[in-house]
Amino acid sequence: MDTIESAKVQAGATRPHKRQAKNIIIHRPMQREFSFMLIALFMVSSMAIAWVIHQTIRDAAFGNGFVFGKVNPIEILSQVSYSIIIRVTLILILTLIIIGAYGIMFLHRVAGPVHRFRQTLLKVNRGELPADIKLREGDFFHDMANDINVILNRLRIEQAKLGELKGKILDFQHSSTSEDVRRKTDELKSLIDTFPKN
Repeated sequence: MDTIESAKVQAGATRPHKRQAKNIIIHRPMQREFSFMLIALFMVSSMAIAWVIHQTIRDAAFGNGFVFGKVNPIEILSQVSYSIIIRVTLILILTLIIIGAYGIMFLHRVAGPVHRFRQTLLKVNRGELPADIKLREGDFFHDMANDINVILNRLRIEQAKLGELKGKILDFQHSSTSEDVRRKTDELKSLIDTFPKN
């Protein structure tokens, strides 16, 4: 029993980021839009189902025409039950299709920027300096794209400074007559060459 409890304590200690209630909403505009849209779709669907049930029972109670003779209540309930099941099922299928289509469009607005961020970061990791990230108008994470673009611009400036420094070291090396100075400038030049190039 002690080993199980110690394993739980160790597992909790190794988990660096524990999910907390205050961290559930991390991107308010995106989560708000998605939640409100789902709530609205479920409300419309619920109202449609309530209307269908009401109409089906009203039609059964007040008749779809004249019935002569004795009316069997079990037959009427069977008809009502069948009609309700078919109509409610159709509404639920339509709601599911709408939610699926909306989910795909919504996730496209999230996954597109995430894909662009990933591709940009992979290029930076390979030592390339990619172009600025441009997102579509309806996409989320424009603020993050701007932040990454600021970082890319800073990297471009640093690359330019390194190129300028390398040029000055080469000029100094060519103008120097001392072997010791040339050796040290070669060391500096090789150190600068270790930085990623454009």
